[in-house]
Amino acid sequence: MRNLQIVLLALTCFIAGSAFAQKAEVSIDGSLLVFYPAKTLTGARNLYGGGGSFVYNFRPHVGIKSEFQGYLSSTADFHVTANPPTVPASGTFESHMNMFTYLFGPQLSFPVPHSNVRIYGQALFGGAYTNVYSNFFKAASITGVSASNNGFAMAFGGGVDLGITEHVAFRPVQLDYVRTRYQWQALGINNQNNVRYEAGVVFAWGE
Repeated sequence: MRNLQIVLLALTCFIAGSAFAQKAEVSIDGSLLVFYPAKTLTGARNLYGGGGSFVYNFRPHVGIKSEFQGYLSSTADFHVTANPPTVPASGTFESHMNMFTYLFGPQLSFPVPHSNVRIYGQALFGGAYTNVYSNFFKAASITGVSASNNGFAMAFGGGVDLGITEHVAFRPVQLDYVRTRYQWQALGINNQNNVRYEAGVVFAWGE
């Protein structure tokens, strides 16, 4: 019984010590973005990709984060009604798409006492690039509308880190609401309200 108590005490000390709190952090992750290209023209599309982030903690639990994510090619079907001369013909048009996001903002961390668990939240702002709309306009021969591949983007959410050692943690989940702003009101394309899931590994260093 006493040996079991010693083992449990040693395990508790290891877990408590493995929660990392360092000056800088780098994460590498895989990501799934549930993207809604248009409010009325098409449904959601799952975009798979990944990327990473860098956090500088200027206070013990307050940091500035920069994040970059890229998503591989997917397809989206757009259904449009003829509206000459801008939209010459009705139909369903397939558009290939990629996306890249670059976001910056604060990250707040909340270590769980006596454990290797850290909960964090973030509010990020920046931009997003996609070629889905320009490809769609070409496929549908839409004229008189200029497609911008770049738009404003923001992400609000957070996640959980499980400390493995003092400098390495596993990130099983990060969930974010992601809003992108590609707008062509005449075509029913407004702000896009998206959901994102990430998971990966975090490396930390510094006092």
